[in-house]
Amino acid sequence: MAKDLRESERPDSSGSLSIVRPAASSAERSGFETFIRIDANGTITAFNGHVDLGTGIRTALGQIVAEELDVSFARIIVVLGDTSRVPNQGATIASETIQITAVPLRKAAAQARHFLLARAAERLDLSATDLSIEDGLIRGHDNRSVSYGELIGDDVIRLELADDVEIKAVDSYKIVGQSIPRVDLPAKATGELVYVHDVRIPGMLHGRVVRPPYAGVDAGSFVGTSLIAVDESSVQNIPGLVAVVQIGDFVGVVAEREENAIRAASQLKVAWKPTPTQPSLEDLENALRANPSRPRTLIDKGEVDDAIANAAKPMKRTYVWPYQMHASIGPSCSVADVQDGVVRVWSGTQNPHILRSDLALLLALPESQIDVVRMEAAGCYGRNCADDVSADAVLLSRAVGRPVRVQLTREQEHEWEPKGTAQLIDVNGGLDAKGNVAAYDFATRYPSNGAPTLALLLTGTVAPVPAVFEMGDRTAIPPYDYDAMRVVAHDMPPIVRASWFRGVSALPNTFAHESYIDELATEAGVDPIEYRLRYLKDPRAVDLVKAVATRAEWTPRPVWKEPEAEGDVVRGRGFAYALYVHSKFPGYGAAWSAWIADVAVNKSTGDVSVTRVVAGQDSGLMINPEGVRHQIHGNVIQSASRALMEEVSFDRTTVASREWGAYPIIKFPDVPKIDVLMLPRQDQPPLGVGESASVPSAAAIANAIFDATGVRFRELPLTPERILAGLNGGKAFEPKALPKAGIKQQIPIEETPNPFVKRRGKIASVAAACAAAVGIVAAVLPWRSIPPIARPDVSTYSAATVAKGQQLAALGNCAGCHTDINGIINAGGRALETPFGIVYSTNITPDPETGIGAWSYPAFERAMREGIHRDGRHLYPAFPYNHFARTTDADLQALYAYLMAQPAVRAANRETALSFPFNIRPLMAGWNALFHKPETFEADPARSEIWNRGAYLVESLGHCGACHTPRNALGAEQDARAYLAGGVADGWEAPSLTSLSQAPIPWTEDELFTYLRTGASRFHGVAAGPMAPVVKELSAVPDSDIRAMAVYLASFNETKIAPAAQETLATQLETATSVKTRSASPLGARIYDGACAVCHQVGGPVLFGSRPSLALNSNLHSTMPDNLIQVILHGIDQPVSSDLGYMPGFKNSLNDEQVAELVSYLRRQFAPDKAPWTDVAATVSRIRRVAGP
Repeated sequence: MAKDLRESERPDSSGSLSIVRPAASSAERSGFETFIRIDANGTITAFNGHVDLGTGIRTALGQIVAEELDVSFARIIVVLGDTSRVPNQGATIASETIQITAVPLRKAAAQARHFLLARAAERLDLSATDLSIEDGLIRGHDNRSVSYGELIGDDVIRLELADDVEIKAVDSYKIVGQSIPRVDLPAKATGELVYVHDVRIPGMLHGRVVRPPYAGVDAGSFVGTSLIAVDESSVQNIPGLVAVVQIGDFVGVVAEREENAIRAASQLKVAWKPTPTQPSLEDLENALRANPSRPRTLIDKGEVDDAIANAAKPMKRTYVWPYQMHASIGPSCSVADVQDGVVRVWSGTQNPHILRSDLALLLALPESQIDVVRMEAAGCYGRNCADDVSADAVLLSRAVGRPVRVQLTREQEHEWEPKGTAQLIDVNGGLDAKGNVAAYDFATRYPSNGAPTLALLLTGTVAPVPAVFEMGDRTAIPPYDYDAMRVVAHDMPPIVRASWFRGVSALPNTFAHESYIDELATEAGVDPIEYRLRYLKDPRAVDLVKAVATRAEWTPRPVWKEPEAEGDVVRGRGFAYALYVHSKFPGYGAAWSAWIADVAVNKSTGDVSVTRVVAGQDSGLMINPEGVRHQIHGNVIQSASRALMEEVSFDRTTVASREWGAYPIIKFPDVPKIDVLMLPRQDQPPLGVGESASVPSAAAIANAIFDATGVRFRELPLTPERILAGLNGGKAFEPKALPKAGIKQQIPIEETPNPFVKRRGKIASVAAACAAAVGIVAAVLPWRSIPPIARPDVSTYSAATVAKGQQLAALGNCAGCHTDINGIINAGGRALETPFGIVYSTNITPDPETGIGAWSYPAFERAMREGIHRDGRHLYPAFPYNHFARTTDADLQALYAYLMAQPAVRAANRETALSFPFNIRPLMAGWNALFHKPETFEADPARSEIWNRGAYLVESLGHCGACHTPRNALGAEQDARAYLAGGVADGWEAPSLTSLSQAPIPWTEDELFTYLRTGASRFHGVAAGPMAPVVKELSAVPDSDIRAMAVYLASFNETKIAPAAQETLATQLETATSVKTRSASPLGARIYDGACAVCHQVGGPVLFGSRPSLALNSNLHSTMPDNLIQVILHGIDQPVSSDLGYMPGFKNSLNDEQVAELVSYLRRQFAPDKAPWTDVAATVSRIRRVAGP
């Protein structure tokens, strides 16, 4: 009998009845762990150490408690995962909650009911058998009653949990076994639920972490010892920065506001030692085979070796399971408050008590001083980065003495989350002469998955030594009764950072078991289900298999027959079965599961669609049948995704799958129709369903693909390229050249003369040479300096003049060059790349010492027209004075007035230092003699007024030709024949604005106007790179001037097209490229589908302001890939207007190889009439290198 631990004290508050057990460790301050507490006010609280991951256990546990206590379900409050309140029942893994950890809770509720019945019998002076309970009210046969609360009164009662308590009989259940809506769903559906990401507490700061470069690795002497230096001065300019924290290889920043913490983490300069090269995982099978291992025999019966040697049909097969990711939709987040030796952590962890132990080790504190409050978070079904980010938050909070919230980036989550480990399975066996299984020799290799919490490694708290765990044996012994059978688990250290993932090793082991027996059945000429039933001795298994076959209307298929094709599509169906065995070997079964999967395989593209799954489940007593159904649905969706597409890629130093393009997961349109069959076994103990329904998935799908194609696939995932290689006899698919799309190419004209530049004849050329000689002589002579003046009084300029000057400054985009990144407007310091080196822009604010405040108007005019500094130095033509010279006096005076009216900023100019001989400024006199004519604009009388206005704006302050005209070897714009024919600026292509344009649809006046006014053109794309700030500045320029510029620029395009023809051609282009082609880059296709299609797919919803069509995008049709690469790497973080939306950059998400694959795919898919770009990988590397970190 239970020991009555009733307390003698009677607090002022109402009493309570608690069912407890002694705590296993001193971490529990009370010395007890509570399972049930019933308060005198009627509140009933149940405590369980596991957490609800979306599995519905909060609801199911509430049903169990309500049933045993004979109260309504609505009265139960279930507390999960708060270490200060719930019992320590280990991590939420292996489908153990209902099967194992709910058992003491059920007994505790039953014990409380028995205790209260006994008290009621005593109070009412009746026999307990004469009492009945209805919603916590105990009533006698004489109709007298007493409630649970009245029986407790002011007593504080603790009963030690009894093991031998009698629980209710199944046939008396009223709540258990009934479908009840999940209690967590309403708040989730309405957005009311507070996730860990939403936690805010008073005084909270925001933190971010900077991870080392060895992502995905947690063993090796370099782990925790790779940091060289942290330059804290690199973030001194960030407002609200509180601290930079460094402990070993752990680096973090803390700021008052989240956006400043993000900026600090990005801007902080950290130097790391080179990361050692890791084993190549390109050939995963050989990498796993080469990993050192220790064999452990799980079963060895019969004469296996002899039976194989004498087999009539020997069959040796190898199965490969890839590294996979938990792929949590939301990056992990945590809030920690460490003050006065007391630690409180709000976390999305799946194992609160284990996390508490790790934090105690990290902080060198007793566990009793640490409380982990488990909050709802992004799903994972295994260990994602929730524990890691909790430790990050704890370290940062300890450093600053205030609460700190830390959230990882998407890239950090993908890189650092402990992966679901890869697995290699070798099966040797075969058939005897009668078609029976001769022997079954099964060997599985599973790298260990016990990754320590990351901060323990980075701070050096624990040594980065690989540990070997016995985890590869889950469901390693097949469910079939083979006479001769040997199963060996090769336990091995981790290759990359790994932890448990849904199905652990059971899913890969079952992939091998069920694929192999399917092959045996085919070789024996027996229907696959019939063949399995020969070796299934478990009656529940037999019942389930037969029931699923009936439900799916399975037709026997003893011999494979090629199915009738529907065009390129063939269909098939496959079967697989498993009894999921989990926990330490030999473990115990969680539930029986069987699948019949229907697939459609496109033999032309290799795409596989799982169209329908009949999923049968025997999980014993179902607490909440609809909850079980939900769990099976979730298992089917996730495991189908894992089988078809999920695989982590690596390079030799780190994880390469850093975002959804490189690690795609299944989307809603691809989810199969799911038909769930649940066998009623209410008389049997309840079993876990969190993982079991996923275990047969991969084998069922692979067997269905065999049924459709006649080809066996033994390596996952079943990607299009793997399917095509299999259909091609194992050879990688090589796509044929695509047919031309039938789009008429624009006919380039021979030259595009600048109407204001006359061609030089021989005499002019000789004259130019003479002038150059004069310039060289003049190079040795000093230019006259112009004396400084006092800064002009701003009141001398009219408001109208200053306003006009502001428009002109916007037209010339002065701030674009004269403002450093994150710098003060017009204060200079921006690095401008040229072929001759970097030129730094100067301060053009009216500061007398460092700016132009001491410049007279004549000095300003000379600089603008002749390229001569006030002090007589020559300016470099990176400052486009050859264009500004064409500006009228009135406009230059207005521009001068505007600049002098702005706030003065003291900012010393950086010295430009070009390579020899370009560092000799006087030589610019010769350059000017050759290439510069300081002549003001003159209108062309043969042209219209609006054309001439546009020509003036474009040719003078607008200086369009400075970027859009190619330059010669000396950096001068080429002659008239190449005018506006395209150039390069800041590493971006400035495309041709003439008929030489590669755009698939010619530019028109209206499209040019729209583009220059809004930053986007339906037929060309969105302004990005250096062009985006230009267009943004043009917002200050009136519509009439923008129209004039469009008129002038349109006159250089000889290919005219009407609006209706534009739309027709656009439709043709989008239609022709809407069907996915066989790509030379399957990786590029997957990255596009995962990272790009959501915003760029034609016909989809507009999500972020605009939906640029890639089929029409000028950059994809260019002769060079630079702009496409630039926008992929850097995105569009500052669009012309918020209406256009924001495009993220992928420089931290995709490596060079992935970007090159994506770029190649986009060119082939969306510009099929253009030749493929060459040396794309080298171009990506160059652009990334030039851009810097």
